[in-house]
Amino acid sequence: MHCKFLDHGVAIGYQNVVRPCCSWQFDKSYKNNNNIQNVNFVSFHKSDDLNRARNDLKNNTWPASCKYCYDIESQGRQDSTRLNGNRSYNHYQNEDIVLEIRPGTVCNFACQTCSPAASSKVFHYYKAADILKSSLNEFKNQTIVDDHYSESFTHFEFLNSIAKNIKTVILLGGEPFYDKHCLQFLNWWKTNTNAELISFTNGSILDTNFLSNLPNKMILVFSLDAVDKQAEYIRFGTNWQLVKENFHKAKTFDKVEVRVNITTSVYNFTYLDKLIDFLLEDWPSVVSFGPATEDIFQEKVIPPHMRSNIINKLNVSMEKLKQSNVEEGQKWNAINALKSIVENLCKINYSQSLNNDFKIFVGKMDTVKKISIADYCPDILEYIG
Repeated sequence: MHCKFLDHGVAIGYQNVVRPCCSWQFDKSYKNNNNIQNVNFVSFHKSDDLNRARNDLKNNTWPASCKYCYDIESQGRQDSTRLNGNRSYNHYQNEDIVLEIRPGTVCNFACQTCSPAASSKVFHYYKAADILKSSLNEFKNQTIVDDHYSESFTHFEFLNSIAKNIKTVILLGGEPFYDKHCLQFLNWWKTNTNAELISFTNGSILDTNFLSNLPNKMILVFSLDAVDKQAEYIRFGTNWQLVKENFHKAKTFDKVEVRVNITTSVYNFTYLDKLIDFLLEDWPSVVSFGPATEDIFQEKVIPPHMRSNIINKLNVSMEKLKQSNVEEGQKWNAINALKSIVENLCKINYSQSLNNDFKIFVGKMDTVKKISIADYCPDILEYIG
């Protein structure tokens, strides 16, 4: 096994720690050794930590830091960070770099499955619901330190030593056209690199002047988990009509490529069929699927007698995809993602305790957000009574 990120990836985000990819898990020792203040970016890929991981994979052993990809690939799935990187950056040579950076975490949405480490609004609601500190135990995959969710960057000169080698930038947020630190990074990107930029967006804001004057290609990845009222609950803050209009408008800019990323979870398993129908009207160049990582958002939360309806819907969507004119690779990527959910619903045991945890989580989130899941997603309410 090998991973292109260990040779070419630079990921900077939570706690200002430099990692080879955003899925890389780290302990206190790694954090201390790889803070942006301590890292030599030019020689980062020759560090002892990355050399050990590279050798482990070469010997078909999974490093502890690669647990996220191990968990995905052990299910037979092909959508791990490692495999996606190997496909996307297979052409990278020598000192070519893919930079993943999270300049800030200010967001105007509070999505139900988002981490409080990735969104200022999610952090606000977790704190208001008094579940932030308990989430250190309940949400083991999220990185939270004390009472804050991230550190923002105010300048980007520390990247100048590798700027000429950056071929691809993956911009995470915060919302890119809302967070001022993301906007500052976009200006650094335009001035200092010739890199293609991939930016994730909730679709609420488009800077049309910026998009009209791009120096290089920009890929806008819309995060869509549902349509209509369900979208407005799952990605709280959504005005679906506005997001839909911006989704179509983004396709009109010459140097913009529109893609979609779908986070699959207990919130949207039963609504994916409508989202697939919406996308099939004009399938984007790439539609990627990523499961919510926390246990309370996964298939095991759904009672067995409520699973057959979801399975039937997903089977119908798979048949529609098979009959569509979507590019073959994209078609089967989507089919396999839906098939994986169906298989999990068929074989994964129901967990009453996780169902209870999910019910508590929904109740607390609804209370602080002053909404009711019954008004948006009655199907989900049925799972928890």
